[in-house]
Order: sequence, then structure tokens, then C-alpha cells
Amino acid sequence: MKNLSKLPFAFLLILLIGCQSKLPVKPDVISLHPENSNYFLFQGKPTILVTSGEHYGAVMNADFDYSKYLQTLQKEGLNYTRIFLGPYSEIGDNLFGIRNNTMNPKPKSWVTPWIKNPATGKYDLNQWNKAFFSRLKGFVAAASENGIVVEVTLFTSYYTNHQWKTSPFNPKNNIQQFDSISFKQVNTINNGRLMDVQEKYVRKVVQELNAFGNIFFEIQNEPWSDNPNLVEKIAETDSLTHPFAWQKLVETAKDESLEWQKRIAQIIAEEEINLPIKHLIAQNISNFRGKIENPDPNISIFNFHYAYPAAASENLGLKKAIGLDETGFMPKVDFLYRSQAWKFMLAGGALYNNLDYSFIVGKEGGTHVIDAGTPGWGHPEFRKQLKIMKAFIESFDFIRMKPANSILQVVKGNVTEFQVLAETGKQYDIYLDKGNLAEIKLTLPDGEYTAEWVNTLTGISISTGNLTAKNLSATVVCPEFQEDIVLRILKNK
Repeated sequence: MKNLSKLPFAFLLILLIGCQSKLPVKPDVISLHPENSNYFLFQGKPTILVTSGEHYGAVMNADFDYSKYLQTLQKEGLNYTRIFLGPYSEIGDNLFGIRNNTMNPKPKSWVTPWIKNPATGKYDLNQWNKAFFSRLKGFVAAASENGIVVEVTLFTSYYTNHQWKTSPFNPKNNIQQFDSISFKQVNTINNGRLMDVQEKYVRKVVQELNAFGNIFFEIQNEPWSDNPNLVEKIAETDSLTHPFAWQKLVETAKDESLEWQKRIAQIIAEEEINLPIKHLIAQNISNFRGKIENPDPNISIFNFHYAYPAAASENLGLKKAIGLDETGFMPKVDFLYRSQAWKFMLAGGALYNNLDYSFIVGKEGGTHVIDAGTPGWGHPEFRKQLKIMKAFIESFDFIRMKPANSILQVVKGNVTEFQVLAETGKQYDIYLDKGNLAEIKLTLPDGEYTAEWVNTLTGISISTGNLTAKNLSATVVCPEFQEDIVLRILKNK
């Protein structure tokens, strides 16, 4: 648009109007639902976020075809993904046993927020990499077009010196001449002058993404890993599904990490004060479960990894969304991951992300066959099962419902586990797993109901019948099922 002063006024006016028409319309912003803040509101609808997504490298790995990936999620009925940004990679090794890892890009394909001098191999943490932010915004825009919400994880633990060795934050890899620090200090208040760089980075990402309504920010992935504080040893874990020692530990982060996390959340909130859109902020709490005490008021989403249903049900009183945003390290069996999803979501969960290693560079349609050593699961048929779960929950007026396991009693045969989400006297979503010749007794207000059994693998109705509750009780004979089944009960009008 050079030499605009030489253009006729009428033509200039048409040109400017045309440019304005291409400006993005203010999008619907994902928020907590105003009537039940344990759930989301997005695009004008009550929303749960459900996905089986790639290993967080879709933006940082330039070789990954994110358009195909996002289109795959949309076609398969899923609405959420999670990404990591620039301070961390898993370059150079099959870390954690992960092969074909999207966070292990070729060195020349690793895109970070900072400019790197190819001659010295050092980053200048005061110089932004336009290519990174272009790719980041392109990804989020493509996600928005496909109706997908993006969890933007700003930081992560480093776990070992291997990952820290390649980080732009490592003093050996930048020109800023920081004092040497341990990777365990990076995301704490004891990180010296690095805090200034982190603050500038957070503010830059927040500014660049402010126009998008389909995002929320997560402060740090697994902060307890680098700075663990033991809360509980879990006695009831079984060695089949949880064979590792760490799977018996509930850990949160130490105080120096929690204080740093609080500062990062504050920076996000401060930066958005004068910006058009205010985004939700998520905090990663622990593995498995844990009662959240003294929550940061800036946090709207509390995330757990490998979570038990109690992680959701015990924290609903916070009036915030509770998420399970990473799975893995169980045997490669659909049922184990499917059951985990159903039980967490019916315990009041708002967000579920299966970490799906079938999405890799070159197979962004999620068709890679996961090898035995990779610690997770996923494939197209499993994603269909998650779609069925998502659609089933959405068939209810779920923002009116709460966990209600106390209404169910197994009176004959056996059911290994169950989970109930209910609005008393109106609607009931009941999940059962590993049952045999089971008969269940339900505490229901007197009246007539319709009961429908649905196959969790196909979404097809198995049987539908009338159910009468008398004296606040109704007994239901369960059909035969091998792994799991779900029951919909609705009060007749």
C-alpha cells in the first residue's frame, strides 16, 4: 500500500473498507459457564473438552502438518488439543521411551520464540523469532476454524539435564550471560535474572494470542516433577495398571515453585487488563488426585495427570473446571483408557486429553501404529470411542448434574467400578465397568422414568424400557456386558 496519497479518494475509500472487512471478528471466548462454573461455555453452548491429541509438538516442530492434524480431530468429533512452546524440547533421544516423538524435532526444524545465530548456535533472548509467532498464530487460527480449543502450555519441568542442555534458557545457549543455574531452579522464584526473560516471553505470547477466543493458558506442565512435595502414598493401586513406583505417589510442587506459578498467573492477568479478551488460566496440580487448598484466584482450570475420579469430585466445591490433561503409562488396552475417561468425566470433570502417540510427523491423521515401548495409547477406533462418550454426555443437560455415586448399590452379581452423574429426579448418567450378572438398586424420587442401556464401543442403544421408582427406590437388572456399559435414565414428563 505504498504511495496511497496518489490514489483517487474514492478508490482509497473502497480499498480501506475492503481491508477492514477482512479484520477478524471478535471470537467467542471459552469461559467458565455462568450457571455452573465446573463446566465451560464456548460458542454459546455448554461445553466439555474431550480429545486424544498429539504429544504437544505441533507448533514447535516445523515438520508437523498441523492443518491435517486439526482437521482429523474435527472430523473425529473432538474439540481440544494441547501444545508446548519454546523453552523446552525432547531433542536427541527417545526420552521416557517415546519413539517418533513430535517434541523431538530435527534440530533445524525446532522453532522457538527467539532468534538463534546459526554461526554461534546461541539464542538472543531479546530478539523475537517472527517465524515462531507466525506458526503459533497459524495453528491457533486453524484450530479455531475447526472448532478446537487450544491449551497453550507456557512452561514445563525439565526432568533431566538432557532437556536442560538444549534449552534456550540455559546460559550456555544464549548471549545474555546469566549465572549458571540448575534445571530445578528454572521455574522457581530462585531463578535469578531469568525471571525477567520469562516475564517478557509470557507477555509476548499473551499479546500475540489475545485476538483468539479458542485458547486458555496453562502455566507449567508437571511442576512437581522438578520440585516434588510428597502428599500421599496411594495404597490401592494395582500393579497391572500402575506398575511403576511413581504411580503410587501423589506429589505437588514445593513452595518456591508455587510462588513462581502464582507470579506467572499474575503476569498473564496483568497483561490482559488492557487487552480486549480475558483468557482462562490453568494450573497443573499433581498426578492422580489431591484436594486443592488455598487456590490462586487467578486460576480457573485445575489440571491433573493420570487422574482418578476423585481428582474431579473432591474439588468441585472450588466452582472451577477440573481437567485430566494427560494420560499414559497403562497397558495398551482400549478399555483402560476408555474407562478412565468415562469415570473422570462423570465425576464432574470438564476436560479430558488422552496423550495419543499415533499422531507423528508424516502421519498427522493419527494412523501410526504405536510400538510396545511408547508409554501411551491411541488410534482412530479409540478416538471414536471418546467421541461416543462426549456425545453421550452432551445429550444431557449436564450443567445441571453432579456426581452422585451414593444413589447406586450393587445388590446382585458384581460390578468392579461405577460412576454416576445426576440431576436428582430428572436425569442420570450411569457408567458401569467389569460387571457380571449384576443387579443394581438406585435411590430415585418416586415416579416413572425411561431407562436406556448404550454400548460404549458403538454408541448404539442396547435396550430401552420403563422404570418405576417407589419408596425412593428402583431396581435394575443389567444386561450382559464384557467390559463396560452406560445407562441413561430420564424422568418421564
